[in-house]
Amino acid sequence: MWLSILMLYFSGTAASAGSGVIKVSCVGDSITYGYLSTEGMTYPAQLQNLLGSGYKVSNFGSNGRTMLKSSDYPYWNTSQYQAALDSNPDIVVLMLGTNDAKYYNWGPHSSEYPIDYLDMVSVFQSLPSRPQVFTMIPPPLYKDGQYDMNQTVINSFYPGTDLPGSIRAIAQTAGLPPPIDLFDVFQAHCPVVQGTPGHNASHELVTCDWIAHGGTDACHPNNSGYGQIAQAVKNTLLEAMSRLRDAHLMS
Repeated sequence: MWLSILMLYFSGTAASAGSGVIKVSCVGDSITYGYLSTEGMTYPAQLQNLLGSGYKVSNFGSNGRTMLKSSDYPYWNTSQYQAALDSNPDIVVLMLGTNDAKYYNWGPHSSEYPIDYLDMVSVFQSLPSRPQVFTMIPPPLYKDGQYDMNQTVINSFYPGTDLPGSIRAIAQTAGLPPPIDLFDVFQAHCPVVQGTPGHNASHELVTCDWIAHGGTDACHPNNSGYGQIAQAVKNTLLEAMSRLRDAHLMS
């Protein structure tokens, strides 16, 4: 699949021929959907602007959805999931987990998270278009209990480096590139200690100017935060293209 994407990348035909466009399908929950953004400022919309006419970025986000099949609102049951499968993508950018971290989802079903995650990756990889899948580590949670979410799961488990079942471990097991690490992107700008390794979760709010409602939402980005996500995804995609190009030229 990557060779065919590389051929499109080199061809420069995207602006003149629809078949030359690299299709990017963004799959996820409300952070992908763009909850609390203003019109045209979701991360997929900003990613489209950053990548330009050689790409077609589609938003298949759905509010409140989970990777877990046994949860309150599984992504698996949505029309957006079916639409993402039908989109014939070249690239899938996948971020689900924030709602899985709700206490009533994670508590009884945490062991199922990596199983269901690997299952979804496999479904996308098996599509006729054979897309390259990129996973993403969600941004930090800036207050424990916000939207009933477990801060330790989001701030310690998901970004963990040596934890079985973490998003990094899932990507490695699936043979995928390292995750796009939004946790680190936000931590570098607005650090939060609570819920990180060695630190207890806390109901005390840590504000961040990349988070909606002046930081008080504690979970969803604002327009600027969504822009940072778009930039991180763009950087990863173009770096992957560059590495592929270099390897192709050396072969």
